[in-house]
Amino acid sequence: MCYGNIMVDRSAPARLDLGPIRLALARALDLPERSLGAPGIPGRVHVHLPLPHNLLARVPRMSHLALPPAENLAYEAAAFTRAAPSGATPGLERVLPVSEDLPWGALVVERIEGRAPVLPHDLPAIARALAALHALPLPEPAARAPLLDPADPIGYLLGVTEDQLAPVADALPPDAARILAEERDWARGFAAACRDRNRTPPKVLAFADTHPGNFRIRADGSAVLLDVERPVYDSPGLDLGHASLPTSLVWDPGVTGGEEVRASDIREFHAVWRAAVPPALAEAAEPWLIPYRRLVWLRTTSWACAWAARTDLTMALADPDAAKAALARRLARFVDPEMMERAREGWR
Repeated sequence: MCYGNIMVDRSAPARLDLGPIRLALARALDLPERSLGAPGIPGRVHVHLPLPHNLLARVPRMSHLALPPAENLAYEAAAFTRAAPSGATPGLERVLPVSEDLPWGALVVERIEGRAPVLPHDLPAIARALAALHALPLPEPAARAPLLDPADPIGYLLGVTEDQLAPVADALPPDAARILAEERDWARGFAAACRDRNRTPPKVLAFADTHPGNFRIRADGSAVLLDVERPVYDSPGLDLGHASLPTSLVWDPGVTGGEEVRASDIREFHAVWRAAVPPALAEAAEPWLIPYRRLVWLRTTSWACAWAARTDLTMALADPDAAKAALARRLARFVDPEMMERAREGWR
């Protein structure tokens, strides 16, 4: 799917034969194959293999942005490199190029020792990690490639939503369709107003997939963002919204306490972020935080609604594969009108 020069891929990830992958990694790194650990940190887009010396191999299985393998690898490497000065992401140690045995290549990164977040206790740590990333110096526009830098970021987010819903518009449950239509009408009006007034949000290096399950909490209480493969130059509201929406708080089964998060916890989360970034950025970003919260919710919820419209939910919930059934349960919550209205309380 394409929005201007931006592609988004929602195809199924490639199946990787771990035998040749492990052997190729061992040879490339001059290690005995037995020194590679079993796959860790489950992920849809990557296979993660522990390595000696506190390292981790991130082996892509697909590209979120529909990039060819070599371009995808370069994108991910650039993401880790640019995020590194923040101290809030794993360090990049080595890039293994695309080859016959590594069809998507691999990145060797620092292995983060830590636990999954406990909410709402760890929300301030996540806010401080995001602040460290957002406070990084912003490159000049000509130096931002290969990372995405949409000229119309509001239109880009709305385009993702429109594309996700178009094929299933007639198959949505009535209550979900009504709620989505109301939010989409608001988003269309907001995007048009921004274009008419030539208004765009202040940009930072944003990471677009910042739900709490993508963080680990170190022994010192600091948070580290693990998934760094698809950043975009956009508003900090993109990450703040994705980190704290109700659906994000309960998305990862390894994260506990998401149901306990209250509005006061979300206010504290934003206050900690504001205090940790340069004052000028906090002031410039403030008017965009609630609109981005709505836009991110609309993007993720429309994706889940499109999934639900194409899926036999009864069969998905009864899948004998426990992980697939659990994923179906989580996605079903996105399209529950009660959960949808709970999210909308955050801006109504």
